[in-house]
Amino acid sequence: MKLQTIPTSIKNSFKNAYNDVRTFNLSQRLQNRLEHLSYEKEKQDEELKKLKRQYALYKTKSKGISEIEESFFNGEPKINDSKLKLALRDEIKRLMDVIEKQQELIEQTPFIHNQLPLVHKPSIVKTKNPIWFVRNYFKYRKDLKLYYKALETSRKAEVHLNIENDANGLKVERNGHKIYKSEYIQEHDSHVQVGEKLKRYYYLADIPAYLSPYVFFRLLSSALPFTISIFIQPSPSSELLKKARQRLSVLEMQQNERLKQGKLRDQQVDKNIEEVMSFIDELVHEAEKGVLYSLYLQLEAKDTKQLSDLHKQLQNITGTMDMTFNQYTYGQKQAFKNFLPFNIDHVQENRILQSTAASYLLPFVSKQLNDPDGVFVGVNAYNNSLAFVNPFTSRNNNINIFGVSGSGKSVTSKILLNRLYMRGVQIIVIDPEGEYVNIAKSLGGEVISFSRENGINPFYVSSLQENDILDHISTLKTFFKFFIPPVHYDGAFLDEALIKLYDQGTPTFENLLELLKNNPMQKDLSVLSTGSLRGVFNSSRKLELNNDIIVLDLHDLKKDEKRDPAMYLLTSLIWNLVNKYNGKKRMLFIDEAHKLLIDPEVTIFFRELVKQARKRNIGVVSITQDVEDFLDNEYGKAIVTNSETKILLKQSYATLGDIGTIYPMTDEEKQQLGHLGIGEVVLFRENEHVRVNIIVLPFEQPLVFTS
Repeated sequence: MKLQTIPTSIKNSFKNAYNDVRTFNLSQRLQNRLEHLSYEKEKQDEELKKLKRQYALYKTKSKGISEIEESFFNGEPKINDSKLKLALRDEIKRLMDVIEKQQELIEQTPFIHNQLPLVHKPSIVKTKNPIWFVRNYFKYRKDLKLYYKALETSRKAEVHLNIENDANGLKVERNGHKIYKSEYIQEHDSHVQVGEKLKRYYYLADIPAYLSPYVFFRLLSSALPFTISIFIQPSPSSELLKKARQRLSVLEMQQNERLKQGKLRDQQVDKNIEEVMSFIDELVHEAEKGVLYSLYLQLEAKDTKQLSDLHKQLQNITGTMDMTFNQYTYGQKQAFKNFLPFNIDHVQENRILQSTAASYLLPFVSKQLNDPDGVFVGVNAYNNSLAFVNPFTSRNNNINIFGVSGSGKSVTSKILLNRLYMRGVQIIVIDPEGEYVNIAKSLGGEVISFSRENGINPFYVSSLQENDILDHISTLKTFFKFFIPPVHYDGAFLDEALIKLYDQGTPTFENLLELLKNNPMQKDLSVLSTGSLRGVFNSSRKLELNNDIIVLDLHDLKKDEKRDPAMYLLTSLIWNLVNKYNGKKRMLFIDEAHKLLIDPEVTIFFRELVKQARKRNIGVVSITQDVEDFLDNEYGKAIVTNSETKILLKQSYATLGDIGTIYPMTDEEKQQLGHLGIGEVVLFRENEHVRVNIIVLPFEQPLVFTS
């Protein structure tokens, strides 16, 4: 078949159509390119306008500076003072605004950690170009997905907390929103230097075989400036069970080896086997859980010498706790990262523990005092709990309040007095300095002042029974020893004279001096009847305890030779009045109690008083600043040990060594006694002792504080 030739007209038509299509496509591409260039031009125009506005603004702001520069650096000033001051004021204001804006920007900018790719929620960038809009939209979706992933990761973080001990006390820090900025860090072999501070890091390497809830108490109550970082993660109990069974196999193998050698079974190994089997049983029945636990400790010091001293103190404390803290060598910077709030353990010095052991290794269990039906004393310095004390629920009702002058003894005793009084306890105070007069009058109590015009009858006995009279005669013999020199004192003769005195009827000083006629003691005792002390101890006034608050004020007895025998006599008379148990609770406050330790017989009486007080439902509160008088005297030590509640305020450093022989304290706690603040006490109660901050309630302030 012969092909026909295509006509020229048709060819020209196809050619023209092809050229038209080609021209249209090129025109469309040029149009798109033109739109893109127009969009870019708009953006550049906006940037140019922005730069022009900034230039104009800076030009306006720098106008005053230019004038100042021209005025100061080109010869004589060309502008007047008012214009110069105005320009300077505007420039200073502008600079202050810049500083404030930059400060706000710094404070609001968080530290961006590499584990969190986005800090703020992303937003889509708007544009008129559809191609760029699609690109921005897909980028926005990607950033949003990363943002939510970062949030979900932070919510699933394991437990991580920091505990810091410094001069202001113990505090827990768990704040991931704090601002952390980079600082100049220098790493050394055994510490890192952050700014001007030296920091050394340790990890818990070994723990004792038997843990108690108070295992961390001694470390927390020490004066070491430390920070603890703890990481806790759940762990499969199977790993812990595997290790326990391996331990059981080793113990059983040891016993079998002993039996093969013909030896008896080791009782300690048998005890360990029993404990491991009990532990395995708890794991199998899910009474215990496995926990991955790691603990790190940071010490902070000013220089290497202080850091070395703190290291020795830490080793001494942890050694007595049977805990081992090892320090890192050329790994301090990695350990430093463990104390940042990002929940990342960079060191991984962990161990698998049972849940009970891990709970004991959390430093949140501290000692506390909370007697049922007790009176509020203050706030526990270790955990901010309230401390309540009921002196009538222990093996004795006695209280010691010891502290140097100005430490707050009087305020502490007045608070205790007021709160016991509100609980229905009768209060009796022997007050040598007149410090309790105001509080007694404010509470409607009775104040009995002693002077020549207001004396007391030392011969009065409330009971007519022979035994009570004979006991009072013994008290009078000791009382008269304060005024009779040892070379003149004849106890047998004085005893015989006193018995005759009471057999005659109503005893008086005149009758006693008549019976002592021609005896040197007559002249010595005449000072009480007709001498310089007349009226003080030869009055007809009888001591009665009818009010709920009674203060025996000895302030007017200026000389100690009057106060000391008066304190003894009043204490004896009070003891005789409360000698019979009647169910009423009483507290006898003896201020300056060391004055009752000046004579052996008086000291023996004082000891018997505190020993037998509980049988009469009475408590004795001994208040003194001279604690050495009690610690240097065997009877004084007995008085201290027979007081179940002991309140120690600030002590002199000279007595800290002796205090350790009476009070069970660590060396760190004894050192703390030397620098306690006003109102800070160490409260001993039965087998516990805690640091307590005494709290004065607002309505008590007018009662306890005197001008």
